[in-house]
Amino acid sequence: MKVAKKLIQKLLSNPMPSEMDYRDVKLILEHEGWNVKRGGKHFIAKKAGEHLLTIPVHSEKEKVRKEILKQIIDRLNLEEKYEEE
Repeated sequence: MKVAKKLIQKLLSNPMPSEMDYRDVKLILEHEGWNVKRGGKHFIAKKAGEHLLTIPVHSEKEKVRKEILKQIIDRLNLEEKYEEE
């Protein structure tokens, strides 16, 4: 999934994006093995052995805010996984 890896690089870039499109975040999560379902203004990500991850989607443009992106980076341990790429 070249697209997912490019999105992860974008997410980990400096400066970090102030927001990302919901669909892009969903691709990242799915690439990392999470099952993602939409539930109104949130989406729910599930992965075996992990607690649910509930992510609010803000605005009609379906964007995920920076604070939530930081939580996703930490929860999925993305910096450590992709620091060498």
